[in-house]
Amino acid sequence: MTSTLTRILTHVLVSTVLILACLGSTVFGQYSSAGNIRCFEMERQALLNLKDELVDESGTLSSWGAARNQMECCKWRGVRCDNVTNHVTQLSLTIPPPGIYQHDGPSTVAPLRGKISSSLLELKHLTYLDLSLNDFEYSNIPDFIGSFQKLQYLNLSSANFNGSIPQSVGNLSELMYLDFSSNSGLFSENLGWVAHLGSLEYLDLSFVELGNVSNWLFAISKLISIKELHLKNCGLQGILPSSLPSVNASAPLATLDLSMNPGISSSALSFFFNFSTSLTSIDFSFNNIIVLGSAFENQIFLEHLDLSNNNLEGGIPKFLGNMSNLVYLDLSSNSLMLPLSEIMSNFSGSVEKNLKHLDLSDNMITGSLPDFSKFSSLNALVLRGNMLNGSITKDYPNIPSLVHLDLSLNSFTGELPDLTIYPLLERLFLSGNMFNGPLNENIGSLSELKVLDLGSNNFQGIVTESHLFNLSRLRILVLSSNPLLTVNISSQWIPPFQLIAISLSNCKAGPRFPQWLRNQNILDYIDFSFSQIVDTIPDWIGDLASRPIRLNLSNNQIHGAFPEIGFSSFNLSNYMSSTIHVKAPGMIFDLSRNKITGEATFLCQSEEWILIDLSNNLFLGHLPDCFANSTKIRFLNLANNNFSGTIPSSFGSLPLLSLLNLRNNSFSGGIPASLRSCTGLKLVDFGGNRLTGIIPTWIGELFSLVVLSLRFNEFRGMIPSSICNLQNIVVLDLSLNKISGVIPKCLDNLTAMTDEPKQNFSNIVGTPTLYYTLQDAAFFMWKGAAINYVNPKTFVELLDLSSNALTGDIPSEITKLVGLNSLNLSRNSLSGQIPANIGVLKYLDSLDLSRNQLSGGIPASLSQLNFLGVFDLTYNNLSGRIPPLKFDGSSYVGNPGLCGRLELNISCPEDNKNTHQDGNLKHEEDHELISKGFYICMGLGFVFGFSGILGVILLNKSARCAYFKLLEAIEDCVPIHERRAQKSPSDLRREAMIKKF
Repeated sequence: MTSTLTRILTHVLVSTVLILACLGSTVFGQYSSAGNIRCFEMERQALLNLKDELVDESGTLSSWGAARNQMECCKWRGVRCDNVTNHVTQLSLTIPPPGIYQHDGPSTVAPLRGKISSSLLELKHLTYLDLSLNDFEYSNIPDFIGSFQKLQYLNLSSANFNGSIPQSVGNLSELMYLDFSSNSGLFSENLGWVAHLGSLEYLDLSFVELGNVSNWLFAISKLISIKELHLKNCGLQGILPSSLPSVNASAPLATLDLSMNPGISSSALSFFFNFSTSLTSIDFSFNNIIVLGSAFENQIFLEHLDLSNNNLEGGIPKFLGNMSNLVYLDLSSNSLMLPLSEIMSNFSGSVEKNLKHLDLSDNMITGSLPDFSKFSSLNALVLRGNMLNGSITKDYPNIPSLVHLDLSLNSFTGELPDLTIYPLLERLFLSGNMFNGPLNENIGSLSELKVLDLGSNNFQGIVTESHLFNLSRLRILVLSSNPLLTVNISSQWIPPFQLIAISLSNCKAGPRFPQWLRNQNILDYIDFSFSQIVDTIPDWIGDLASRPIRLNLSNNQIHGAFPEIGFSSFNLSNYMSSTIHVKAPGMIFDLSRNKITGEATFLCQSEEWILIDLSNNLFLGHLPDCFANSTKIRFLNLANNNFSGTIPSSFGSLPLLSLLNLRNNSFSGGIPASLRSCTGLKLVDFGGNRLTGIIPTWIGELFSLVVLSLRFNEFRGMIPSSICNLQNIVVLDLSLNKISGVIPKCLDNLTAMTDEPKQNFSNIVGTPTLYYTLQDAAFFMWKGAAINYVNPKTFVELLDLSSNALTGDIPSEITKLVGLNSLNLSRNSLSGQIPANIGVLKYLDSLDLSRNQLSGGIPASLSQLNFLGVFDLTYNNLSGRIPPLKFDGSSYVGNPGLCGRLELNISCPEDNKNTHQDGNLKHEEDHELISKGFYICMGLGFVFGFSGILGVILLNKSARCAYFKLLEAIEDCVPIHERRAQKSPSDLRREAMIKKF
């Protein structure tokens, strides 16, 4: 019986084991020939369906598959299963951000693209979902996202989602972490769904549009478990203090980011100060705070405070000095304007011991450097962009713990002090001051230094390898704009560092190309412009050019053929250095203003160009037609070289092209029709080539054009009327061609010229990435010389149709272009009269209508042109009186019908008639003056005068004797024979009278 019982128990035990095994295979996994598979088939299929909906360019999901060796989905990349239930509980498909370095270099993983498949609903046990840093192509967040009842972590940030956040998110009652940030098209009309997330500890809605949410603080007040809240740049509305929600319980909120919401005021902060008593970090930058409220005084746990880019005025309150836990304080870009010593006196207190980061940059703080020695923990001091002055030789900050020191853009003078007092210094910025004298070699002993920026000062002397010998961690070196500084480093020296960026612009780094750079392998930024280099480009520059984002060798005397350089075709969109201050979206290559020769075949070796400037060199040959894949190019300047052949049609494959300058080369043929696709073009200069054919009508479809110069070519045909569609054009130069026909009457549609000149060049063409100003990108003829299109403040507005074969009248519509600074229609065959109201073009500085067949008079309205400096009407058929203008006769030569200027020696007929009439009038006036009364008065005067004299002689004997003696004396002076000959009867009577007396 015992054996029977034993057999029964054994049978039951085996059966139980078999049943449990079967259950285990159903509930906890499955068996296959490959071994134990934990993954549930339904969940595995759901993940495969998700993969099918996505575009995976980098093979992120390569481990996901249906092959026999890929059946275990719990081992797939980004998938985690529960160790007990084997259900998929975590799905993380995020990728490393661009520029984050992995063990084998920077991240090159492309984001997943597509949409979120509804098959995810099969993952009912999901607690963790991270799809951030992918590209869901502006699709909406699916409404079913609120169906994952067990979800505790949800991250959809930076994933290119669009549309309204679904209200169903409020169903995720167990959610503790939620991040929808950095989806530029995402918005929410109300935050009612937020109020239901009572378990939420982390919420980030930064860059989600919340501008229509009226009382957003009400929803936030329901988050009683919230620890970290980020609402950066959400367009939040201001809330009146009377409308602030009541606070019934204190939340454990520690981190608060309300930055970049200028609509809100400090009243919102008052709510949060009541909402939480444990705030440790506040970011309220880029808002409109004017004063710091007393509510800050009670934030004794505060460690991080960012109030930069507000409107804080005057000084800072003294209670900041009592924040004993404060470690980070940023008050940059405000309106603080007290002396620095007075500002720092308000920091006296417990804050002195713990403060590590102090940023007061970009204010109006004055004075010299005070004593910082009490700030024993300070490792970052930023005073950039103030009005500080004096020498720092004696007053420099005595803070041995400093890691970051920025005194740039002030007015400090004198020599640099001994910087070895800062043995931990990693970043030193002293640019934009007036420091002078030689650089002390002890700067080379700062072994921790990573960034050394001494640019834009007055340093002098010689920099050698002794200044850099121990800087093994140096990554950025800037010595630019010190014209008296010479960089003389031995060509044999091998630096102990690997630079990412170097700028020796506008200091003497030549005449030889700096050979010591040949071993630098990770340079992203090279600027040797204006460096007095007189040399050829060495072959080893190709090693540097395999990765550069920015290469500027302009304005030197570099000569010789350009070497064979293999520019890398790496994918720059996934390669960005995390060290460079400004990140470039592509490669910049500037060799302008040198004497470099050879062909430009290297242009085909990279697809990452955004700016190429080879202007003012000696390049020659045909341009390679290889730009079809260089779709990032925005600025292409090849002016003033010897390029020939036709313009490459592949230029039409450049959708971002904004500037195309081929001026002064030898290009031939017509304008390629493919350029019709470059609708973003703003500046086109093809002047000074050998282009032929007609001006294409589609030119009027380039609506963004601001500058169009086709001057000095061989274009024929008529000016297409479609050119009037260029409403943004301010410079139109078609001069020196063979264009015929009439001037289009629709020119008044060029609306940018119909208003006062006020546009700035950078606003029109766009400020190119990083450094390129383009202010010498295009020229025109002005007063007989080639002049830049740009003046310091505005853009010259110009219409030049000169030296063609145009006929017909000058259309009156041209007088509606009141913004014009220059109008040149000379050397054509224009007829008719000058528009009478041409004087309304009040901003004209140059007007040239010479050598046409214009007739009629010169409009009197020209006298209204107060700015006119060049004026030429010579060699036309003009007639009539010249109006009173300030220009001499040389402006009117060759118009025989003109009159009224002394320089022309031609008086008007009416002038002669007026002169004759004036003479007759004067003669009549003279006759009126000598009247009958005049003669009567004259006779009476003679009678009375003579009688008086005669009476005196007759009655006064002495007078009578004197008179006759006088007559005898006169007579004795006359020769005898003349006296005899001249005696008249009266003389004889006078002698008889004398004898009688």
